Parts: sequence; C-alpha cells; structure tokens
Amino acid sequence: MGYKRTVYSGYLVLTRTLIVYLLFLSLPFDMLNGILLNKGIILPVSVAQVYKFIIIILFFCSFFFNPNSLVVTSTLFLLLILPTVYQYTKLNNSVELNLFSDIVKIFRYLMLVLSFFFFVPLLKKNNQNANKVLFRIVFLSYIILAGNVFIKYIGFGYPMYEFGDIGSKGYFYAGNEISALLVILSSIIAMNLWREKKKGLYVLFFLLTALVGLGISSKTGLFGIIITFLLIPLKPVSFKTRLGNIFITSIIILITIPFILYFAWEYIKTTEMFVRLVYFYDKHDLLTFLFSSRNVYLSDAFNVYMQEYNQIEKLIGVGQTKYEYLNDGKIVEIDILDIFFAYGLIGLLLFLGLIGFLLAQAKRFARNRKYPYASFVFLMLLILLAISSSAGHVFSSGMSAVFIGFLFSLMYIKIPDEASK
Repeated sequence: MGYKRTVYSGYLVLTRTLIVYLLFLSLPFDMLNGILLNKGIILPVSVAQVYKFIIIILFFCSFFFNPNSLVVTSTLFLLLILPTVYQYTKLNNSVELNLFSDIVKIFRYLMLVLSFFFFVPLLKKNNQNANKVLFRIVFLSYIILAGNVFIKYIGFGYPMYEFGDIGSKGYFYAGNEISALLVILSSIIAMNLWREKKKGLYVLFFLLTALVGLGISSKTGLFGIIITFLLIPLKPVSFKTRLGNIFITSIIILITIPFILYFAWEYIKTTEMFVRLVYFYDKHDLLTFLFSSRNVYLSDAFNVYMQEYNQIEKLIGVGQTKYEYLNDGKIVEIDILDIFFAYGLIGLLLFLGLIGFLLAQAKRFARNRKYPYASFVFLMLLILLAISSSAGHVFSSGMSAVFIGFLFSLMYIKIPDEASK
C-alpha cells in the first residue's frame, strides 16, 4: 500500500512539474507560430497546436487518479463533438467539414476547464513556493505580451490591423485574442500588488498596462483594463477593509481616470487608430460602430440558423466548421452566441452552467475572509463575460485559456486561520 502511494505521488509530482514548466513557454510558442504564419509558412499542424496538444495530454494524465475531473472533461468533449459526428451522417457534407479543425476548436473551449481542474488541487495545497512559481508564469507571460506590443513601434512585429498599419500584435498571429489576455494577466498581477498594499506600484502598473492597451489599439481591451483597475481596489479583499481606505482610494482613482482618458484620447488622435475610428463611425450607425459590425453578423447568423438548421441541429448544433461554412467564413465574435450557433442549445446550456457554477462558488467563498481571491474572481468573471459579449475571443481563445483557468482557480486559495485573524 505504501509503495503504491509512493508511486502515485511520484507520478503526480512529475506530471504536474512537466505541465508547469511547459506553461512557461506557452506564449513563446504562440510567437513562433505567429512568425511562421505571417511569413506564409503553413504547416499541416501548427507548432502551437502540437505544443498545446502535449499539455492537454499531460492534463489528462494528471487526472488519472481524479476520476471526477476525467469524467467531466471527457463528457464535455463527447457532447461538443456530437454535432460534427452528426454532420458526417448526412450526405454531401465532405466539403463543409473538417474533423481536425472541429477538435482543435473544441479543445480551445475545453482548455479552460482542463486547466481549472489542474490548478484547483495545486492551489488548495496552499504551497507558497508552488504558488510563487505559478504567479511567476503570469508575470513572465505579461512581460512577453507587453514586449511584443512595444517592439512593433521600433520596427519589428506586425500591426493589429493591416489597414492603415494600426496597432500592434507583435509576433503573435491571433491579434484579436491579445486584448483579453492582457486584461487577464494584468488583473492577476494588479490584485497581488493591491493585496500587498503596494499602491504606488499599482498605479504605475496601471499606467504601463494602459500604455500597452493603447499600443494594441483595441477599444474593448483598453476599456476592460480601466474598469478592472478601477474596481479591484473597490472590491473588499477582506472583512478588515475600512470604509475610509475605500473612500480615499476611490477619490484618487476617480481623479486619475479622467486625466488618463484625456491623454489617451489625445494620443489616439495622433495615431492611425483615429483614422480607423473616424472611417467606421462615418460608414456605420452608432450601434454597428460600437460593436464593430457584430450586430450585422448576428442578424445574418440568426437568419441562417432559422433557415438552414433542422430541429436536431438546433438542439446539438452543427459544429464549428459547418457553422463557419454556412456563414461564408464569418462568425459573430460574441462568445455566447458563437457557442449557441456552433453547438446548439446543449452547448449554450453547458456554457451557462459552467459560468453559473463559477459565479456561485466565487460568491460563496467571498463570504469567508479566508479566501482572499474569491471576490476578485467574481469581479473578473463579470468583466470577462462583458468583454466576451462585446468583442468575443475570450472563452474561445487558445492563448488565454490556461490563464483564465488559473484565474478562476485562484478562488480556492485559502489563507491559514492565524493569518486571517
């Protein structure tokens, strides 16, 4: 019995250690993938997909002795692959389907769940050294992301929008995922700075992150950053938070924000982003301008849904590639709607169930001062839902998925009784 326990412990430690060290290189592999794709080197399977596939395999390996995690993730995969299997039973669908692409897309969604199940038992142990390593991954990833944004302005990397050479995505290919990733990484670092009462560094870090957001040239990302940094100090991280401290912090932030917005707007007016904003504002109505034509894509997708989907497809969906095929390669770019059109009512209910579970857990833990990150996770859930409902590419992001899973798992960190008094 003791021998089996030793083997199990050694296997688990080895698997978890491999995963953690692989996560350090997650963004560098996304960069390498971006360099190859931007140079027109298209491989049958991208280097980023191979790298993340290895991490996914290791995630499943770490669940071998945790049947609940294995059953949940396997069941989710089977439910999400069901519409693709159904499409293969229909005639004349070969042109419209790509099994590999559908599996890749499914694991973009599942990566969040897999990483959440991986990080929760690690953080429950409250091993300070292990936690420091995980937070270092977040910090290093932030540095890599910010560095990628800035290097475009010294002649390297690629623009966010080819039209007008606007913004920067560095060497990453999926530029539309960068803004959400910036919000996620910066929020975790900001929360730790605020918990450690490093208010000066918090403000400086906010200014740096806002500058990175401006460099990306994404209005949704910049807005998400401002809201996040504004609300973190206003969320009670413990029951000892004093009303006076909240009031003073609120006054400082409310005075600072207008100045930042003013200088940000003056900066935008000197860049190509202003030209893009004026162009789209003149061309579209206000709603279409604010949603970057997503309301138009929604109308088109809904018409296709009503006309092309049969009753079974309305229930289980049609899969990602068939969804894109029916909409001429366009998607709504609002996560909850893209999930609905690709995976039907079942996919929508699964997504809402996951979000509902996370919100309920965060709210429950937030009532207990022993869980210092719970209210923060609740806040970030709402912010990420807002971003995903206006700009998309949050819960379907291959770049952000692991970090979202880590962010949500932070609610399980529990401080010792003596430290919470």
